[in-house]
Amino acid sequence: MAHPSLIQNRRGAALFMTLLVSIAVAGIALGGVLLASGAQLSTRYNAKEASLQASADGGLEVIRDSINRGIFDSLLPATGYTTLAASVAVKDALGSTLPRINLSLYVGRTGGRTGGAATAGQYGSNFASALSVISDARGAVAVRRLLLTQESWSKFAVAINNWSGSAMYGCGESVNGPFFSNSGLNVQSGCGGGSGTLFASTVSVVGSITGGPARYTLGYKTGVPPIPWPTPARIALMQQYAQNADAAGGDYDLTSLTNGSTKPGLRIEFVTIDVNGNGVIDWDEGFMRVWVPANTSDSALAYATGRRWPSVPAGVTKANDPNTISRNCGAATRINGTGTLQFYNADSVYQGTTGGAAAQLTAVRTLLSTNNTRRCYLGADPHLFPWVTGDTLTPDSLSTNTPMASNNFGWWKKRRSGALASLATVRSGDKSYLIPLGANPSFKGVIYVNGDVALSGRLRGRVSVFATGNIVMAGDLLYQNPPGTNCSSTGDIFGAIATKDVVIEDNNLQTPFYVNSKVYGGFDATNDANYNMFFLAAGDGGTTTGNWYGEGVTSPWNYYTIFSSVEPASANASWDASAIAQACGTAVNGCVRITGGLAQGRVDDATYYGPGYYGWAEAHTYDKCGAVNPPPYFPTTGRFIASRYYEIDPVWLNSIGIASYFTRLQAQ
Repeated sequence: MAHPSLIQNRRGAALFMTLLVSIAVAGIALGGVLLASGAQLSTRYNAKEASLQASADGGLEVIRDSINRGIFDSLLPATGYTTLAASVAVKDALGSTLPRINLSLYVGRTGGRTGGAATAGQYGSNFASALSVISDARGAVAVRRLLLTQESWSKFAVAINNWSGSAMYGCGESVNGPFFSNSGLNVQSGCGGGSGTLFASTVSVVGSITGGPARYTLGYKTGVPPIPWPTPARIALMQQYAQNADAAGGDYDLTSLTNGSTKPGLRIEFVTIDVNGNGVIDWDEGFMRVWVPANTSDSALAYATGRRWPSVPAGVTKANDPNTISRNCGAATRINGTGTLQFYNADSVYQGTTGGAAAQLTAVRTLLSTNNTRRCYLGADPHLFPWVTGDTLTPDSLSTNTPMASNNFGWWKKRRSGALASLATVRSGDKSYLIPLGANPSFKGVIYVNGDVALSGRLRGRVSVFATGNIVMAGDLLYQNPPGTNCSSTGDIFGAIATKDVVIEDNNLQTPFYVNSKVYGGFDATNDANYNMFFLAAGDGGTTTGNWYGEGVTSPWNYYTIFSSVEPASANASWDASAIAQACGTAVNGCVRITGGLAQGRVDDATYYGPGYYGWAEAHTYDKCGAVNPPPYFPTTGRFIASRYYEIDPVWLNSIGIASYFTRLQAQ
């Protein structure tokens, strides 16, 4: 039997397979076309996005340049904002207009780091925000914000506004931080062996450099643009922040009895107290106390800052024994060889010694020359009173001048808001006189003094003192934590801003004095003058103020070394070899050690302190914290620099509006 064939004729199968293959190939080709098109679109989109971003960033620099070139106050209103450009065309680097792109630029003030305009910056607000908004015809928008901050004068190790004399940096001296001068720079010539002045950082001078050669580690620039110097009117704006720090008023806004004197009518001393007893001085355990002289008599002012006593007993020569009856200088002794061994001032020893004037004078001379516990203290220091144990009790105005209570030289100023409750146990005796720094949440770091003020002590906190007169350094002023170790908001930093001068006082603590026609020193805790601080001697616009100097550097008191137990055989004797070896270079008063920065309105020969047969020698160190986190409200240069960069959501910005956005920024 025959069987049918299993293989049948399949007409059109080849055509069908051809069509399938063609469709697949076409799909692959179309996919390739789509991929290529997508990549091209993506490239165009990225290019467009990059163009928008670059244009927005360029707008930020236009804003920064505008406020740096103009008067920034006119562009930065106290509230609100300024529109620098509204939907203007954008040009490329060649000046050609970019098609279908518009740019809007806005700028306004920004509040401080911790709340509002009164918490940061130059005279209350040195932060600004630049806002750049760019869009194209299709609705694409890019928004960028740049937070701007002004450079502080504390960024310089040394800044000079007017170098008017022939004073100069000498051979072997150095400046180890940025240097700037609004005029010129003088350096000593003829220094052998490569010992010319060393400038270890940038040097920028508006005028020219004379003398030298000096050593410039990072080179130097001359002919640079000047930087506006702070004015007294600007400094006076700080008073409102001091007033706002205390509801009762008067704790931080102070008035001195003098203005323009180197014998200041007010004294501020910084102190630290371990309130919580944890063995560490925390950020809120810094305080100050304020001594107010009773009047401007010689005795009251001399007592306040430990100057040579203005009077001596009959028969005593003031030139040979100026501190015979000093209330500031003394030592641990027994009067007439009896009683308890304790600290007595020279006046108490003189008045209490029996045997007549000769015996009284001998007792005082022995006290101030051979007693190895001899010391001088600023007025009303607790150490001046034998019944005080350590520093735990500050005598009040009724007991500061015993045993001669009739001579009332002044009083400690009580805190108007009352004593802190936390001090009740640890400082029950003087809690009313301790004015808090960090422990007062309303304190923004500003102390304002109308007139002259003397400063000393140990600082814990961030503080700036603004004075309409002179700031007088009456004793060492040191941070609790070493300078440069903590540049954050919990570190220690101090600014001293004077409308007139900043002065090292010629007092018994810092400079030597005669005892029985011989010169003795070592009457404070250190042989040198040590200051942790950034100062700015602004000057009042006159021809002589704005200086930094050691008072009385040409007086006889300053002709000899300050080191303890070293004195020449007579007033005109040659220098003892051991005295020269201990001195700071050849300066007979020793070193002035500033760890911080120096900004001077003027450098004048007449008031410039320096090495030689008088005065002080400089031994300064720059504190990097001045550039990172300056003292509160320390005056700025006015130049804005970039701080932080932000990308802003354009949809969100459009929903709240430009005005509302700047209102929020000013409240930060």
